[in-house]
Amino acid sequence: MTGRDKRSVGELLLESDHAARAILMDVDEMDAATMLRTWGEVVQAAGELWQALPPVTLPQPGTGEHLPDSADLAIRQLRAMSEAMHRTGRGRVWPGDGPADDRLLGIAESFTGATDLISRHAIPRPPLSEPERRDLQAARTRIMHTLYIGSHGVAVAVGRRVRELEMKMATRGALTTGDSLRQARAAHARLTAFEQQAGAVIAGTYPGRLTGEHREPPAAGRLAQALAIWDVQTHRTLSDRVSTADLMLTARTQAMVLTATSTLTRAAADYGHVDRQQYMTRLLPAIEASHQGWEIMAGLWKDLTPPTSRRVDPDLARAALETRAALYELLHDGATIAHASLIGQRTNLRRVGRLAKQVLVTNLDLAHVTHDATTNPELSGAARTVNMLAITTRRHDQRDAQTIDDSPLAAWVAPRDLLANRAVSLPDHVRAGIAATADGLIDANGTAMSAAALLDAASPQAHQTRRNTERSAKGRRALHDLSTLSLSAARPGPRCER
Repeated sequence: MTGRDKRSVGELLLESDHAARAILMDVDEMDAATMLRTWGEVVQAAGELWQALPPVTLPQPGTGEHLPDSADLAIRQLRAMSEAMHRTGRGRVWPGDGPADDRLLGIAESFTGATDLISRHAIPRPPLSEPERRDLQAARTRIMHTLYIGSHGVAVAVGRRVRELEMKMATRGALTTGDSLRQARAAHARLTAFEQQAGAVIAGTYPGRLTGEHREPPAAGRLAQALAIWDVQTHRTLSDRVSTADLMLTARTQAMVLTATSTLTRAAADYGHVDRQQYMTRLLPAIEASHQGWEIMAGLWKDLTPPTSRRVDPDLARAALETRAALYELLHDGATIAHASLIGQRTNLRRVGRLAKQVLVTNLDLAHVTHDATTNPELSGAARTVNMLAITTRRHDQRDAQTIDDSPLAAWVAPRDLLANRAVSLPDHVRAGIAATADGLIDANGTAMSAAALLDAASPQAHQTRRNTERSAKGRRALHDLSTLSLSAARPGPRCER
């Protein structure tokens, strides 16, 4: 359904950077051994991408030679550090063999995709122009920043593992064979050194060098097409199979789409293409409530996803990534959110009201699809979360509050399943509680859809706002032209030699 990946090199690098940041937001999902096993792949892919980029060399006066710049030398050092750490850990009990971290694997895949794009389109060429040189520096900065943030995330996970082992050592006086405190400490020290090396490279350059990043004009209709494909793919995926990982990705993507919709609508209101009063008093609070509902559902699905079942449907993942890239293309400027004037240059703000209404209609429908998933008898969840929800919901039920037994013998989940945190079926009262949360999501999304009903009907005040904004922009241009003319008239001309 989603076809090939349509993202550019810049969009793949931006996605890698955001993915590295997102890891730090999900501290409870950090598994030190899994992340450490995967980190080498990220560094290797980053090094290969760096090598595929045009080289930056420094001329040596009097010799005619060109030597690599400091960043080139740094990436070589980082690759050597990562390879040495991988060789040291190979064959040891910890981190040992096992599955890869999906989030870090996604970063490595984005780097590899960017390398493939560059390799397919690379041609011999003369020295880079100034815009091309700035774009190259921006790309290198993004790669190095991703390594810096990513290494910090892995170091945080390994540091937590070190503290856990130290507590076990202090409590028991000894550790089991698989709990290697010395190896964990060594890995943490080496990751810290890696992070400091990468940080030294980007110090003073991030985010400044991102201002030179090349951006093609946004493709007409790309966002609308991406949202339509996302809508179709979510329906297909969630009807074909019931997976908490897919439901989590759906909820997170919808929350992101709502945030972007609010930003676009605010920009349209600033320029008088949407009634600002309607936006501020009705639509904005409704979108915020809907966004909160999706975030709650995303957190719930995340907790219910077993560690061994985090793989999402590939087509759903591709549709989500394309949607995010289409939104970033309009709303991001370097490392920040673009100003309303820049957003207005990238898209037709007159169409935002209609787009917002379409988004919120889809939003309500996906809330119903989510609710339907909660009633599917095949839906399962991570044993520990299911057990916790079972006890919590019973405790809050006044009829059962006096008879709750919190002992392990009274657990709703078998001890073996609890220990392994396997996927287990949901007790009826847990399923009912999740369905009630989905009911709240439906209500919030229905309110948001209703609030958007009058977006296209701009009030006279909105028309006046648009005229004032356009007049102000023309005034600023005229003032700039006048000041330029005045300065040129006051500047003395070249002397005539007699």
